[in-house]
Amino acid sequence: QQSSVTQCHAAAFAASSTPGKVEADFSAAFDAMSRYLTYSDPALRLNEVHKINDWPPCFRPVPLFGPEEKFRPYLARGAYKGASLIFCGGRFVTGQLENSVSTVLMTLLPGIYYFNRVLPEAPLLLAGFVGTAQSALGTAILASFFLAAFVNPGIVPRNSQVPQELEVDPRGRPAARFLRISGITVKQKFCHTCLVLRPPRSKHCSFCDNCVLRFDHHCTWLGTCVGLHNYRYFVCLVYSSTIFLMLCIYAVFCIFNEHAIQFSGEDYGILEWFIAVGEEPLLILFLVYCLVLLVAVLLLSIYHSVISLQNLTTNEHVKSYYRENPFNFGVFLNCLQIYCHPDFVLADGMDTVEAGSSPFGSFSEGMSFDEA
Repeated sequence: QQSSVTQCHAAAFAASSTPGKVEADFSAAFDAMSRYLTYSDPALRLNEVHKINDWPPCFRPVPLFGPEEKFRPYLARGAYKGASLIFCGGRFVTGQLENSVSTVLMTLLPGIYYFNRVLPEAPLLLAGFVGTAQSALGTAILASFFLAAFVNPGIVPRNSQVPQELEVDPRGRPAARFLRISGITVKQKFCHTCLVLRPPRSKHCSFCDNCVLRFDHHCTWLGTCVGLHNYRYFVCLVYSSTIFLMLCIYAVFCIFNEHAIQFSGEDYGILEWFIAVGEEPLLILFLVYCLVLLVAVLLLSIYHSVISLQNLTTNEHVKSYYRENPFNFGVFLNCLQIYCHPDFVLADGMDTVEAGSSPFGSFSEGMSFDEA
């Protein structure tokens, strides 16, 4: 009996059954995200080139339309086997809910204090650009936090048994497979928990007990994985938080200056400024809080900007997966793929699937390399 993932693709790959190295053109029957499953299909004939010439169909946001058809059976109630909680047919997922709640409390309460006690002390700022911008940024932060924390990051369906089509190593375990992507050979390992060959750039998260598409990292503050479906929301959260905190710090210093003027007049000195500041212990505490958070999110903003330009995930970058990155198509296409077309496996949108039981030539140790 074939596994559920195998059954989804067996008919499609039957068209490419000619032995040897041939090109098989696949039609648009492949859904956008299902292209990732194409790379890990156990029925894929080895040492053949399978080219998908059709442009991927329009990507539909998971929170609105739900996961694609091939992902839905596993995410249905009673079928899912991971450690996360699944809601709304796989649209929303939560891993460690207590982490998400604690993060909300740690950020929302200071935010309420800022809008109700701090910003009103500077009426010109409140009525001007700073007040308007921070209201918009506050809304963006809340929305992006919810989406980053609860949107399905890209859970890969499990198999109920090891696919019979896979080769086994001398120990009787499914052997690793090799993919040639952009002319570079990358190792593709078998996940012994999910019983699947991991799709490109995926990883098994030990916290959530899921293989996740385009796994970036497991975020303790969000209580979930950051992956294919929610990475854009995570980056939006980091960027908007960085700008928001900068404006908070600017507003606090404006208020300190106003207090110094009230205390000593417009020609106040540094000593008078510190004396005026010392009269506001809660504001000082809030400033320290903002500075600490700003350092954290600013570093994250810079880091994710850098790896996005190189089309790397945090997991790939930290573990130095690639000697040569097969997913790097230049700054413009990299950013276009990550932030506008996450449905693309390759940034140019044209997939050529080629798998083998041994390296093809130029070898880059990496993708899906960790054991579950």
